[in-house]
Amino acid sequence: MLVAVACDPITGTGSGTPPDPSKYLRVDPQTRTAVVTLIAGYPASDYQFNYDGYTDGQLVLRVPVGWIMTVQCANRSTVNQSCAVVADGHATEPLQPDWSTPSPQTGLSPGESASFVFAPQSQGSYRIASLVAGSEASGMWLSLEVVAGGEPLIGAAW
Repeated sequence: MLVAVACDPITGTGSGTPPDPSKYLRVDPQTRTAVVTLIAGYPASDYQFNYDGYTDGQLVLRVPVGWIMTVQCANRSTVNQSCAVVADGHATEPLQPDWSTPSPQTGLSPGESASFVFAPQSQGSYRIASLVAGSEASGMWLSLEVVAGGEPLIGAAW
């Protein structure tokens, strides 16, 4: 008798399919504010170096200049992770001192969460990455595009 077992991305019994990233962004156009939730190591899988199930810049967050963004960072992986706005893949510090979770090189312990606020003032291409040693090199980053206008958007690489 052959028994088939399905992969369950929530409990971590397989890699599964990343969830729809739009459910992790709340936008208020009247106040020009938005909240993005980044879950490190989610869905639980054999590969934990991801935000909301996406690795290596596959997830793209577009933010208009002047919007106030709150980043909620939750660590569901089994190792420390952080969230920080950085200039590029070579950065070892956040772009601004307060544009990260506390102690971004040490990171949040498994099960911890923290948030920070940033308001970009110039257009450009950046990243949100974990600055814990080895994490970004393992794929723990998303693309951050600061654009001239519109509303914040999040999605798989366009």
